[in-house]
Amino acid sequence: LEGHDIMGSAKTGSGKTLAFLIPVLEILERSKWSKDDGVGCLIITPTRELAYQIFEVLNKIGKYFNYSAGLIFGGKDLNDEAKYIKNINILVATPGRLLQHMDQT
Repeated sequence: LEGHDIMGSAKTGSGKTLAFLIPVLEILERSKWSKDDGVGCLIITPTRELAYQIFEVLNKIGKYFNYSAGLIFGGKDLNDEAKYIKNINILVATPGRLLQHMDQT
């Protein structure tokens, strides 16, 4: 919450995802971010499977907040995703798909 970078490791199921999602939600709350403000957080993760897992956890804890969350990865229509992203506050993406959007949309 103070803006410092950290690196750590822990066993599966120990709460690593919550350890960074809770501060994300707290920072958006403190800054009075609204649904109309667009993307306030970009989470880049190396695999589609991990992106989906993060998105699922985000949806579970995010339902108590007034933010929209989105997930983008390869294999879906790029133009449909581009429209979808415009209304997202927290975006979870794989690197390749994010670069594709930056280059083509």
